[in-house]
This record gives sequence, structure tokens and C-alpha cells, in this order.
Amino acid sequence: MLSLEAANELIWKKFRELPLEHVEVDVWEAVDRIMAEDVLSPGNVPEFSRSMCDGYAVLADNTQTAGNETPVLLSFLGEVPPGEKANMEVKEGQCAYVSTGSMIPAGADAVIMVEQTKIQENNSVLLFKPVIAGERIILQGDDLKTGQVIIKQGEKLNPRHVAALVAAGIYRVKVFARPRFAIISTGDELVDIGQEPAVGQIRDSNSYALQAFITRAGGEVVRRVLVKDDGELYRKELENAVKCADMVLISGGCSVGIRDFTAQAINSLPGEGVFIQGVSIRPGRPLIVGECMGKPVFGLPGHPIAPVILFKIVVEKLWHRLTACEETDMITAVVDFDMRPSLFTHLLVQLEKREGFIRAKTAAPENPAQTGAISQAHGYIWIKDLEKGLSQGQIADVYVF
Repeated sequence: MLSLEAANELIWKKFRELPLEHVEVDVWEAVDRIMAEDVLSPGNVPEFSRSMCDGYAVLADNTQTAGNETPVLLSFLGEVPPGEKANMEVKEGQCAYVSTGSMIPAGADAVIMVEQTKIQENNSVLLFKPVIAGERIILQGDDLKTGQVIIKQGEKLNPRHVAALVAAGIYRVKVFARPRFAIISTGDELVDIGQEPAVGQIRDSNSYALQAFITRAGGEVVRRVLVKDDGELYRKELENAVKCADMVLISGGCSVGIRDFTAQAINSLPGEGVFIQGVSIRPGRPLIVGECMGKPVFGLPGHPIAPVILFKIVVEKLWHRLTACEETDMITAVVDFDMRPSLFTHLLVQLEKREGFIRAKTAAPENPAQTGAISQAHGYIWIKDLEKGLSQGQIADVYVF
């Protein structure tokens, strides 16, 4: 079997030229979307130097001897209202009143808070504290400079980016179109939502779990079907899925039993067919990857945890590489258990903060067929070293869901 790294490299080699569509959307609708290009500030933000408080715009050098017992007296020029151009120049021995956000008039290089001043009847102002050049002023271009990158291609647009984009006058951005997925669940034992399982049947939870993770990753499910163990029906549904989606996920039917039709169905359609069958990881060992009509098709084992893990470490990884997205939700935690796995293992863990540290404990110690473990897990640890495994007290990377 291939290692996970080798499998991902082979998948990348096969699909690195997969065409991606771009769409233009409003910035407030682009949150969690992956940027299709760098976005540069078209101008300085702010476009003019402005005051950070209500007070007086002054020349800092004029205030250096100011104190409670030795106030400095400056001539009052007038007021610069917020939202208006400063049509005055502050010279030696002068000051101008500014509000928070007001333009700093020419000549001034600092602002003293109004609480540290006292206006006099003779059109002058007393200053009781010194200020330094630049104090309480946001200078032109302090936030963003012309040509500065606000967000890079491949980054996910975060709510923190929105204010900067709008401040720079950017209201629409180009993002990658949401990848379209089709999901096929297979098995005579499966029933869909709305149906009551008979004895020997179970609800199809895998396809809905996959749909939730697809949505979280920024994709959309355009087709979801439940197929019985019928080879011809299976092939027809796979052909329909490939025609309407960018990627196809098949849950179940990946082993070598008499009712496992995944590889056979993939190989029956135009394209290269299956090029990966089995990866040395746990859970997810029976993974199948193929190419049908230019589209990637992923056959995922039916055990409840395996499809979720494989989606994160194989399918989503391909999408991120295609879009040059490097964002990974990962934290470090102290391991609260010992484990020596028999295969490269992706282990579900729960996280809790205790004694000042984030600690990880197992959510599904051995059995990968536990749907409850997924709901209890906060993420997973990739145990790469088979000999060392994981030891209590060790620091490990946790990939957070």
C-alpha cells in the first residue's frame, strides 16, 4: 500500500491541472471563501492624517515646557469639523480644535487631549502637558499604504479583513467558486432520513456527515444519492454524479467483497480509472481514488470515522493545494494517554484545558466504527512514528475540526 504522503502526491500529480472557476462576490459575502487573487490597496488608508481624540492640533515643539504650574499659551485659530477639509495652517504659537476623526491641519504634528487644556476668553488656549510629534495622530497611510497587500491569493477571507477592504474602497473580491460535490452512499442495509430502519438496517449517517464537512470547507453538495448493491445501478449513478460535480465521494463499497462495486464502477467509465487502492493509514485503509471523465472520484470506507478523516486529509487537502490555501486549524496539546499503533493512525481526540494546559484524550481509542466518537471529538492527531507512538505528557499537534 501507498503511504499517505505518496498517495497525496500521486493525487496531486493527476489533478493539479483540474480547472477552477472564479466568481466575484461582495466582501461581506466572501467570509470563509478562498481568494483567487491578491487584493492590493488602491490608495492610502487613511487618505489624510486624522485625530485620534477630541483636542487641539499643535506643533509638538511648542508644548515642551507645559505643566500644571507652567502652562503654555497658544493662539486659537478655529475648529476643523469631522468630515470637512482643514482649510487652515497651524504655525508657531497656534492651535486648532479637532474632534476624533478630524483632518489634521497643515503644520500641526500632534494632538493634545481637550482634558489637558483650558480655553481662555481672549481666543487662546492653555496647555498643561507636553506632547511629542505624532502623538494622538493617525498618519496618512498608517493603516494601509498604496499597493499594500490586504489579503493574499489562497487565504480565506476572514471577518477581520472586511473592514480593511471596505476602508480601502474595495467592495467586491474575486474568490474561487465553491467546489461542487456529489455523494453516493452504497449498501442494501442503508435507509435515508425519513425512513424507519427495519431489523438489520441502519441510517445513512455518513453522507450527511460528509455534506456537513463539505459545507464547512466551503464546498456545496449538488447531488446526494443512496444506491443499493447493484453493479449496473451503481455505474449509472456514478456517471450521473461525475457529469454534475467537480469531485465525487462514494461512501462504502471499497473493500473486495462480492457487494463492493466501487473500483468496478470507476473502471467502467471513460478515464484512467482506479490508480490508488489502499493506503497505509488507520482508519481509512481501503481508500480508493480514481479518475472518471477528468474528475476525481474518492471511494471512502463505510466505517463512520474513516470518511470524515479521509475527507480532511485527502479530499480537502487536494482542494487546498489547487487553490494554494495554506490555512490549517492546528493547535498543540499535551497528550494524556499512551498509544502504540499498528498502522499510521489518525486518532480522534477530545480537548480540555486543565492545570493551565490544553490536554488531549482519546475519543475513540481503537474502534473506528463509532459515530458517537465523531460528535465528541474536537480534532485528530496524526501518529506518524509507529515505533514511538504517543506517550503521556508528550506535546502533539492536533488538527481541529
